[in-house]
Amino acid sequence: MNKLRSLLQNKRTLGLILVVVIGLTGGFLGYNKFLTNRNSGPVEEIDLGFDAEGPYALLVPRRDGNALILNLKRTSSYDAISYELAYVAAPDNVAPSTKTTKKSDDGDGTSVGAIDRGVVGEIDTKQKKGEYQKEILFGTCSKNVCKYDKGVENGTLTLHIRKGSKAYRMVTQWHIQQPDIALGSLESGDGHFKYQLPNNRTELSVIGFTIINDVTGVPKLPDGKQVFGKVYALNIPDAKELMVGDVILELAENPPADSKLARFDESKNEWEEMDTKIEGSKLSAKGNGQGIFAVLATKK
Repeated sequence: MNKLRSLLQNKRTLGLILVVVIGLTGGFLGYNKFLTNRNSGPVEEIDLGFDAEGPYALLVPRRDGNALILNLKRTSSYDAISYELAYVAAPDNVAPSTKTTKKSDDGDGTSVGAIDRGVVGEIDTKQKKGEYQKEILFGTCSKNVCKYDKGVENGTLTLHIRKGSKAYRMVTQWHIQQPDIALGSLESGDGHFKYQLPNNRTELSVIGFTIINDVTGVPKLPDGKQVFGKVYALNIPDAKELMVGDVILELAENPPADSKLARFDESKNEWEEMDTKIEGSKLSAKGNGQGIFAVLATKK
């Protein structure tokens, strides 16, 4: 009888212990869930400035000028990437869009009726690749029928990048041109980078379109070199070649005396330094075609 009573008491004790353990576990999980929900609000994005070893975007115009090819580089460590392409289109023949805002003439040179346009999308990062490519249309397509925005020249590309619990934002400015209409004077959106071609309209028309965008990172630099100032990428449609031209890059401050304008030739996967003339904060040289342009100085 005593053994039975002892056994029952042990079972009750074990049951109480189990109840306490389950209660504590449930409370712990509930508290964790509360913390998770409390912290699941919007994550503040950190603006990514220039980082020579960081991710960057190159833009290439399609031959007809109705789309851009977005090339993302050095992206393998990121978990999610989305983009926003913003630009201004002429008021006539504007494609239907979810984001349309009419602009008024405020005296800054913007034509009356110009329209703000926006394209948003995501990059599939499941494969964790080091590079991604995406075509982005200036307009919309439905059932193989496309309607494109016209008069597109300037815009911005904003990349939203996530890495674990951290969120980053990269913004690049771009300017698309037809070199024959521009008579060979190709410029960045901020006007600080120029590539001037011979004024031969016949040869210029063969190129189609050009685009210049500022760059937030660069391919591997030569040993002992560092970037000084802003970096720009000049690209043209695939299978086209840009002729030799005069490169002019103006910096915010005077560069070191040993600085050189350099061009990264992707076809050769190498940087080439150019015979550079320095006048204060302005550098000039002869360029051998499209590529990434930067001012390189000796690393201190």
